Amino acid sequence: MTMADKSANPSALDISDDELSQLLSQAKKDLTCLETEKKKKKEKDSTSKNKGRERSIPSLSVPLRLDDGNMSEDSRLISIDSETGMARIDVDNMYKTTSNLSQKSSITAEIEGKNAHPDPTIKRMTAGEALKQREKTAGKNWFGIKAPTMTPEIKNDLRVLQLRNVLDPKRFYKKSSSKELPKYFEIGTIIEGPTEFYSSRLTKKQRQNNLVDELLADKQSRDYFKRKVGEIHARNYSGGKAWYQKATGGNAKNKYKGVQKHSHQFKRK
Repeated sequence: MTMADKSANPSALDISDDELSQLLSQAKKDLTCLETEKKKKKEKDSTSKNKGRERSIPSLSVPLRLDDGNMSEDSRLISIDSETGMARIDVDNMYKTTSNLSQKSSITAEIEGKNAHPDPTIKRMTAGEALKQREKTAGKNWFGIKAPTMTPEIKNDLRVLQLRNVLDPKRFYKKSSSKELPKYFEIGTIIEGPTEFYSSRLTKKQRQNNLVDELLADKQSRDYFKRKVGEIHARNYSGGKAWYQKATGGNAKNKYKGVQKHSHQFKRK
């Protein structure tokens, strides 16, 4: 330091060597502290980056999705840790799946053995038997309606239903297109509701076994049938022999022949 510097900065002359050494040591400590803090920050940043990379790796290799029950056995063995994000293999489930696979293989082997060696006591149906079995019902499209055994009462009821357009004069029914009786049908009874107890309920005496008996038990229907049958007979037999006999009170020739026979018998006696 020159004399000119000392004259320009007179306060510098007051600092001793010990104070300068203390100041230098304090500056060195501050520098070391700053360097250590910078190193710690760098280490923290590097560790956080590494953790982010480690978490992103399993998402690429193993898709994160919910178990919907349709996952394969291999995917169910893999579980992902929520904290680290790493994939792990469940050893317990692995042993369970292997045991299930062994059971399935044994079951399939038994089934294949049964198919290879069928039971001789079980008889397979022939084509004719299968056809008869199918003809017992109308099929799935018709809700499996069965073909009941035909009895005379059921036949009469079906014929009455075919002629329903003639039975009731005050109600119109479409005429049946086919004359053959149906093969598949169901018979049931109508159950009246609680509000129809007095209006449309039949008593035990009024209830009949079939439709024909119900029609014959009704007086109005009987009178109507009798009148219609008389009209049909009058229309069919008009101008014929029976109609002529009924109109004239009998045939004159037949009466004369009868008188001649009686007269001949009287003379012989």
